[in-house]
Amino acid sequence: MKIKHAFKIAFSGIMVKINAGPLNGKKWIVTSGGKFIKGTQELYKTEAFLKNFNKGEVFFDIGAHVGYFSAIAAVLNEGSGSIYAFEPRPMNAMFFKKHMNVNHFQNVTLFEAAVGESDGDVSFDTGHGSATGHVSQNGKIRVRQVSIDKMVKDGSLPSPGFIKIDVEGGEIEVLKGLKDVIFSARPKMIVATHNPECHKYVVDFLRQNKYRFEILNPDSIKGDTEIVALPD
Repeated sequence: MKIKHAFKIAFSGIMVKINAGPLNGKKWIVTSGGKFIKGTQELYKTEAFLKNFNKGEVFFDIGAHVGYFSAIAAVLNEGSGSIYAFEPRPMNAMFFKKHMNVNHFQNVTLFEAAVGESDGDVSFDTGHGSATGHVSQNGKIRVRQVSIDKMVKDGSLPSPGFIKIDVEGGEIEVLKGLKDVIFSARPKMIVATHNPECHKYVVDFLRQNKYRFEILNPDSIKGDTEIVALPD
């Protein structure tokens, strides 16, 4: 796996154009993944995002990976609105910044941090691929963690209109660190859940906060689900 990551980084300066989808024609790092280049990355989730995102919105991209949804939001916003992305993994953050810079996307701010209930440093497991890292006691690297509730309260962040959460099993801690913002701002959300415990917590949380929601892939083979949630 270290060899694979070294390969991705070594060729991270090579850009190609995406040839379909909402980022058609935009430049992307060739080693980011074939589905990005083909325009077939997370099709049902992308469709739900496009359907519910409004130009000019403030978007929080939690678990931003290499910037796919942040890039789509930047395209849709056309220089208006603001995008705040959160990505703790160093390699992903590097790719994210390259994607934003080469495409001249505006009003995008990256926090190289995980999101949780409290501020501090946490252990992070880099997983088996660039999209599988997550906060874990067994993690081999230390990363910064922030509470979005605290950042909004102290004025470091504005209130969001749309939030995407995809943190490979850390959904519970993320929502705990967002409960005040969700209660007050009532943002639209897309949430990925990666195990039954997290899925149940997210569904219960949405019901308690009076959100209507749809599970985009209820027959998911891997057990991962994507949920689009809209405030009543």
